Order: sequence, then structure tokens, then C-alpha cells
Amino acid sequence: MYVVHIGQQAENRTSLAGVLQLLNDDRDGRALPRVEDISVRHIERGAIPVVRLASGNFAVRPTGTRRAILTMILDEVDRFIVRVGGKVLRPHEMSRASWGAVVAAGRLAYFPAEAIDMSQGDAGPLFQTADLFEEKGAFDIAEFVCGEFVRRFGYGINGPLYAPDASPNARHEVHVAYALMRGEKVRNCIVNTYRDNPHHGRHDLWMQPLIEVPALRGALSASVLQALCRTTRAEKLTITTRNVGKLLAALRHVPHDGCDVEVDDALFVAGILPPRTIPTPKPPTAENAQPVTNLAARIHALISQRQFQESMDKAKAERESRRISQREFDRQACAAAAYRAAYGYEWPNRVALAVMQRNVAAVLQIFDGPKDWNTDSKRALREEIGVDVLQCSAMTRRRRLFELCGFSEAEQAEWEAHEVIEKAQKRAERELADAMRQAEAVKYRLETGQVMSGREYVDFCIDAGFSQLIDEPRGSARRYLIHDPVKRASRPLRAKDGTLDYARARLAHVAVPVALAA
Repeated sequence: MYVVHIGQQAENRTSLAGVLQLLNDDRDGRALPRVEDISVRHIERGAIPVVRLASGNFAVRPTGTRRAILTMILDEVDRFIVRVGGKVLRPHEMSRASWGAVVAAGRLAYFPAEAIDMSQGDAGPLFQTADLFEEKGAFDIAEFVCGEFVRRFGYGINGPLYAPDASPNARHEVHVAYALMRGEKVRNCIVNTYRDNPHHGRHDLWMQPLIEVPALRGALSASVLQALCRTTRAEKLTITTRNVGKLLAALRHVPHDGCDVEVDDALFVAGILPPRTIPTPKPPTAENAQPVTNLAARIHALISQRQFQESMDKAKAERESRRISQREFDRQACAAAAYRAAYGYEWPNRVALAVMQRNVAAVLQIFDGPKDWNTDSKRALREEIGVDVLQCSAMTRRRRLFELCGFSEAEQAEWEAHEVIEKAQKRAERELADAMRQAEAVKYRLETGQVMSGREYVDFCIDAGFSQLIDEPRGSARRYLIHDPVKRASRPLRAKDGTLDYARARLAHVAVPVALAA
């Protein structure tokens, strides 16, 4: 028996592993005690030192060799916790604190410093040389502890399986939850631990209904129970002793491996879950409420119907593959119909007005693209105006659009020539603005000590007569200069900070010839 004092509070534990569990258990936000306020004493062997590790955990320092300490800890766990009455207890048959002691003993396989001073080597042939008991020589703590767990308890330090098709798990709440789900007997004191402190089972959100509503225990498979808890939680529906009978009756035909969709469907059919609703969309107003021409009306009909059909096809595919419930399918169908009814005429009227006003720039922007671009508008143009821009080459399409706007071939060529010039001017203006923003962010210092931004520096040079850019190699790099051919003076520029691009754009913008010297 161990007596642990933490400040003025005294606790008893039957094993040293239980002491480690007590000292390092989750304190739920409470401050850790100081190591000087903790004392541990065995009623026969006396005081046992307690230290604080660099990890923050508390550790004990009993006397003895490494093998002796570990054997003593495992013997205590075996005798007083796991093998009570000669039967190996499962985790859900122990209290949370008792199973925590088992886990604390298993941690020593990889965190032996919690019970052993690893800075001190063991003396004697059993630990440092090979003998009758140690064929491999040095004592392997991890192998010893893991092997003892399997030999003594039938499972490793990660705990036993909590379900036949599951993995080992060391969390007590998982084993308790699955035992309750299977309808196995779990002592009231263990159940009350989780009832009185939901923080312990906060990560297993389907555990609390099993604790509060005993009728759920053994009534559903793990898959169906978890789906039920997720569904009711999403719908803010609490499972109680009053509605559990109706819930179980609704789920009686759900398969053993049923998922959220099947559970949702069953509860919906039983009238437990209401239909899902959607907010009422606002109808289009003002100029977006009515079409300006028949072309706009046809574009509107094609686009709204296509979007509705795409939404319905997607919903039907998801429903057929059981990825969404009937309630969700109905909601998506209602949303698709509502969106179709609320779809306005902003885009259809924009297209129709561009055609009616023969705005060739807007018409080209809308229609002069690949077949899969604005297909609905192109189809409406063919049906209402008789101009087919779908089944033709790019050159024919462009010519038909110019004809639609009343342009002859000569007028088209003139318009396209002007367009090339305008695009070049706009591109140059964009490049100048981009280079100016980049150059504005850097600083240059002149010989006089004056500091200015990169943009101001380039402007200063150009205003002073520097009108040529020089690009010359310097080893594996390049050197850039802005040069004054009259004064035969040069100043440095850099490509990375934007000053070179800004200077090139400024010189091009003011139509000053730019000389590039190798």
C-alpha cells in the first residue's frame, strides 16, 4: 500500500503504477502541484522520492535495479489490479483509475524515466553482460515490458481490442462505451464516473446517451448507434428515456452496418425528423425582372433550365449512391427549383442589349470563344436571330459576329487594326503601372545622401537626361545601367526591385529610343 500526500490531501494506492497515474492524471485545467508538496511512502519500504521530468511529468525513484523495479511494478499491477480472483479483467471491468495504472505501467516500456533514473547504469551481470537469463546481453526495457504484458495479460501495452474488427486501444472510455453498446455488464461505479464527469468521455460523443439511457445498451450496432447520435446531435434532438422507444422502433429495419443516410431516412419516415427547409429567395427586381427582347427571354430559359437540370442530376446521382438522405435530396430539389424561379435577367439582358445595339466589342467578348463557352447564349442566338456561331470555324464565327453588327469585311479589318493598337497601349499602361508599384516599394540613396523611392529615382534620372538602358554581363550575372549619352554618365538599376522595368516602361511611354548595349 502506498500513501500519497499532495499538499494537505492524502490518497492511497495499491501499486506504484497507480501512484504514477494519480500524479500524472489529467487535472482538467487545474494547476499542477509543486514537486516539493508531494510525498510518496510505502507502508513497509518507506519513503519513495518524487522528481519532475523535463517533459513536465512526475516520476518516482524506488530503489533497485532496472529489472527489479519493473518486475515489482508489473507484479503489483498483475496482483492487485488486472488479475483479481485469478481472472484477467478487461478494461471496462476496472475503474478508470485502475486502468490508468495499467497504462502507466505500460508507458514504462518507452518512458522508463518515470520510474527509473536512466542516468545511472545498473550494476551486475544481469544488465550489462550476457548470462543464463540474458542471452542478448544488455537489458532491453521496451522488450521486457511489452513481453511481460503479453505473457501476463494477453495483450500489449496499447491495450486489448475494443471490438473484433478494431485495433488495440488504451483509452478506458472507448472500452466502456463499446461494452455498454454491446449490452455487457459494467459496474455502476464505473458508469457513474463518466456520468458525473462528462469531461472524461468528451471525445466519444455517442457514449453519453448510453450512460443516460440504459435502453440503448445492447439495442443497436456500433455503426447504427453512432449514426443515430450524429444525426440527433446535428438536429439538436436529445435522446431521452421518453423518446428512446420510438427511436429504436424506427431503426428496427436499418441494417447492422447502417450509416447516417439510412438512419436519417428511417427517422424521417417515422416522422421523428422534419423536412429540411430552404430560405425563400428574393425575386429579381427592376431591370432584372423582365427580358428586354425575345433573345433575352430565350437565354434566360436555357440557362435557368440547364442549371436546374445539373443540380437535379447531381442530387439524383448522390441519392442513388446513398451519399445523401431523402431529406437532403428533397432540400436540394427545392433549392434548385427556387433558384430557377429567382434567376434574373441581368446576364440575358446584357447579351440582348449588346446584340440590339450592335456593340461589336461586347458581342465579341460574349460570343467569340470556344464552343463550350457561353453555350446557352450561343444556342439562343442561333434559335432567335439565326446566327450560328457554334458549328463553324473560329474565323467564320468572328466574321458572322461582325456581320451581325453591320460590319463589312473592310470595316472589320479596320476595327481589328485599331483593336491591336489599343491592346498594345493598354498593355504598356499596365506594365508601367505594375513596374511603378514595384519600384515604389524600394529605396535608393544618391551620392548626396538623399533617399528616394525607386520610382522617384528613375524619374529623377530620366528628367536629368538619362535616356538609354545598358545591359552588360558581369560574370554569370547581368548588370543594368541607365545612361546619359551627353554627359556620358550612368546610374545602376536592378531587375529584381522593379526599377529596370519601370525605366524601360517610362522610356517607351515617352517615346524615347532605348539603346541596349551588350
